[in-house]
Amino acid sequence: MTMEKLDLIDGPDKPALQWALAYPNSELVEFRTSRDGIDAEIRRIDELSDGFSFDIQGIVRSGQHKGRPFHATYSVEERRGTLTVDDGGAPSRSSPS
Repeated sequence: MTMEKLDLIDGPDKPALQWALAYPNSELVEFRTSRDGIDAEIRRIDELSDGFSFDIQGIVRSGQHKGRPFHATYSVEERRGTLTVDDGGAPSRSSPS
């Protein structure tokens, strides 16, 4: 299984994350990377002790990773983090065919 790690350079504030968690079927959030934006459905948020950082789990709802689960660590204070997309069990590009 391969995972793709993306650096987040901008994203939602805390109320937007909470709203997306409360209404997963109708509300998405957007995370920006250096290449593009990713619309995400939020399934779980764990707030860390500093009150600004979160572990987030969800489903990518746009782009090349659409439909894939992800895990992110994200700071609403800095609006930065890392998002790791699960490829769904596809072999890595460097694996022999």
